[in-house]
Amino acid sequence: MKKLYVSAFRLKRNAIIFIAVITGAVKQSHAQSILIQENFTTYQGTAATVPAGWIFTTNGDYTSAANSGPSGPNSYKFGTNGATITTPFFSNPDSVSFWLKGVSTDTVSSLDALYTTDNINWNPISTIKPIPTSGTIKKYAVPSAAIALQFTYTKSAGNVAFDDFLLTGINAAPSSSSGKILIYFNQPVDNSVSTGENAIYLNQTADDTLIAYINRAKNTIDIAQYDYNQSSGYSNIATALNNAYAKGIKIRYIYDGAASNTGLAALNAGIPKLASPTGANYNIMHNKFVILDGRWKSSNALNSWVNTSSFDWNANQFNNDYNNMVCIQDSALAHVYTAEFNMMWGDTGMTSNSTNSKFGPYKTDLGKHNFTIGGHLVELYFSPSDGTNNHILSSISSANTDLYFGVYTLTLANDADSLVAKKNSGVYVAGIVDQYTASSSPTTYNILTTGLGSMLKEYTGSYIYHSKYLIADPSNTCSDPLVLTGSHNWTNSADTKNDENTLIIHDDTIANIYYQAFHKDFYTLGGTLAIPAPCVIGVSEVRSSEFGVEVYPNPSSGMFTLEVGGQTTDARQVEIYNVYGERVYSASVIGRQSSVIRLDAPSGIYFLQMSTEQGTVNKKIIINK
Repeated sequence: MKKLYVSAFRLKRNAIIFIAVITGAVKQSHAQSILIQENFTTYQGTAATVPAGWIFTTNGDYTSAANSGPSGPNSYKFGTNGATITTPFFSNPDSVSFWLKGVSTDTVSSLDALYTTDNINWNPISTIKPIPTSGTIKKYAVPSAAIALQFTYTKSAGNVAFDDFLLTGINAAPSSSSGKILIYFNQPVDNSVSTGENAIYLNQTADDTLIAYINRAKNTIDIAQYDYNQSSGYSNIATALNNAYAKGIKIRYIYDGAASNTGLAALNAGIPKLASPTGANYNIMHNKFVILDGRWKSSNALNSWVNTSSFDWNANQFNNDYNNMVCIQDSALAHVYTAEFNMMWGDTGMTSNSTNSKFGPYKTDLGKHNFTIGGHLVELYFSPSDGTNNHILSSISSANTDLYFGVYTLTLANDADSLVAKKNSGVYVAGIVDQYTASSSPTTYNILTTGLGSMLKEYTGSYIYHSKYLIADPSNTCSDPLVLTGSHNWTNSADTKNDENTLIIHDDTIANIYYQAFHKDFYTLGGTLAIPAPCVIGVSEVRSSEFGVEVYPNPSSGMFTLEVGGQTTDARQVEIYNVYGERVYSASVIGRQSSVIRLDAPSGIYFLQMSTEQGTVNKKIIINK
């Protein structure tokens, strides 16, 4: 019966795939764009003030105009031998320029400029020796395959002031492809609440869908999968991987070292595998992602796919437990997933390197988080390096109208408090947790049951509610509808020890697709939902509030008021991007003050980004002229 059903599924599979496609136009442009601009004006020589995404091995700054570049104080101070600074992650670079000045340096001291294409191996751009002792701007070409730059000081005498860093690229959006974003569920959905794009229910065929993606690979497959136990209850993944290996596709596989993973025994012995470490300082490698052709060197952004989900690989997870799957076609996203894989693997090649390998709390933030895929802002975070729970809290805080969540394990009290606070502020909140939440954290569960009452449902069935997702404002297109999903449970271990991945997709259609699944699940558990009234485009004032940041009126004709709360009066950088990922506005604002943003841009959707004391704010703003 299984084979007959799979055949019927495959006959109609192409039609199903096309139904789920969320597309957007690709902007064709060869203009030079700014990738990273950092003047170190808010850096104060401390770890707490390191610019977002940068990595400094030592901290120090110059505050005088004499030892700072044309932008004015401050500058970074290379003060010790071996001091290194590393930029955030980027893509499609062209050239880099920066200001530097040797302060009492000699002819032996030098500054090395390096680039990497894999976040492991570093290659020279230039060695600056001797270091000029008057302020000088240096400019170098950067290979287009580079993803980060690094500067290392070799000290004999004196220090080096470093300032006014500018990295540019050609058509250099963080990611601006017309790639597809496809969503699947392995439990029934309710298409009656669809706003036009129906959610897809894979009836006993989630395994076949995963295998169909594996079969698309042309060059490489990288897998980070928590647990794999093959049985006759679902299609054989090992067979699909072995067939790909026989065709010459290069496959690498990372798995959790403490999980059973009996299915690995069926893999061809030639496929290299790596178990995650075990021990008191580490918990589990809990990722569930497959990268297809992420190492394929191609200028076509549509050649690579990432398949990430909440599925462990076993019969119950595919057929009975509640799970969801996201498949994204975009080479820039795949490239960052590959860099994360390489960090755990310890190398870019086919042989893992235990000396360089980093898991869990030993990993570092890759610094590349925002992508524009099919016209949608997509954020990517890995745990524990990227402070994922802060982004969960940010996503909860972003909801202005309605908020829904379905989570296997929710044990963090601050997440529960934030959900209840949203409900108490007037936002319509409903959620589902698995019974494991109640047994593993009675205190947090009590916060939820007391605060949400009948709008919280506990799954107590024979299987498990294994998804981990949040939907913000699916009924309010005037706000910032988004979905947060991935492998990350809302627990302290997931945030501080586990290897996890989380996506935040800003799109009203995808938010509604997840709502169709939530709606069905909530009613199945005996609940009822009232859909909030939709927003009306063109209202005179809608305040979008998050972490004390308000932007209004929204929509507007291009003039917005920005109010920033918090305790600090320091300047903060505000940047606005269009849907292609191109920065169209950048300015410094003073905390605890109102500022006016005048955005001379066409009608459309834009994304405002700024850092606050509590996290990064990403807000959608709408120009309606």
